[in-house]
Amino acid sequence: MTIALEEFAIELISPEGIEKLSYFPNLLLVILVLALMWVGKKVFDLFAGYSLEYQLVKADNKAIAITFVGYMGGVAAILEGVLSGPAESLLDELLLVCVWGVIGIFLLNFAGKFNNRFVLSHFDNKKELLEKHNIGVGAVVAGSYLGSAMIIRSIITGESLGWMADITLTLAYFLLAQFTFLLYSRLYQKIIRYDFHQELKEGNVAAGVSFGINLVAMGILLAVPLSSSFSLLLFLAWFVLGSAVLAFFRFVMDRIIIPLENLDEEIHQDQNWGVALLEGCFSLAAVVVLQTIFT
Repeated sequence: MTIALEEFAIELISPEGIEKLSYFPNLLLVILVLALMWVGKKVFDLFAGYSLEYQLVKADNKAIAITFVGYMGGVAAILEGVLSGPAESLLDELLLVCVWGVIGIFLLNFAGKFNNRFVLSHFDNKKELLEKHNIGVGAVVAGSYLGSAMIIRSIITGESLGWMADITLTLAYFLLAQFTFLLYSRLYQKIIRYDFHQELKEGNVAAGVSFGINLVAMGILLAVPLSSSFSLLLFLAWFVLGSAVLAFFRFVMDRIIIPLENLDEEIHQDQNWGVALLEGCFSLAAVVVLQTIFT
């Protein structure tokens, strides 16, 4: 016991590992990541078609702020994934981060367009965000960015087969995952007992929070098979299993956690975004359980 305490005391003041803080190449990577975050903001401006600064500062648009937070969180997740990849030298790592960072940023913006067009297809999302400052829609768009970023991160950080093969497979699996993302939104509508498009259009923040977090959970779920295998069968089986588990966790929450009230009524009628957050927490818990058990 005394020896253990002495070792602990020595470790508390040990300079071991501190030399990494002054390692110059790490500073170059930090600067590159900051530059890519700036590139991500510029690409967002290009795809969005409106002045982000005006909406955030002049219009005080909270819906756009939530959307952009989800987007930048997605960009950060993608860049973190690229940084964690193997590299033979500093120059090689800088090149990989730069190339795949830019590719990831453009894919994320394309995913945003795809999700706005097909996942939220029953109304004009841009109008809801810019004119109505619809926070519920902002929460869903932010969730779609974060969920898509998890998918993109897993695809671009997998095993390398060469530049051409990597880019081709990245695009192919990205499109597959996005269509699966769309399919889940259709399944989610079947599970719940209200029209979430109509609820979002009417400004129901709880419906937006619930659906947005579920999209994040599904993105994390789909990232698991994509990061470890090229098997289409594994990907589809994982999607089916994951969707079933997400639905089961929602059922358990409805019947056991809040048995006195109906979950759908709390979100639909009472617009209780606290309960919506709880539902989203259970969805994320389901993903964590699946990852732990099956990976």
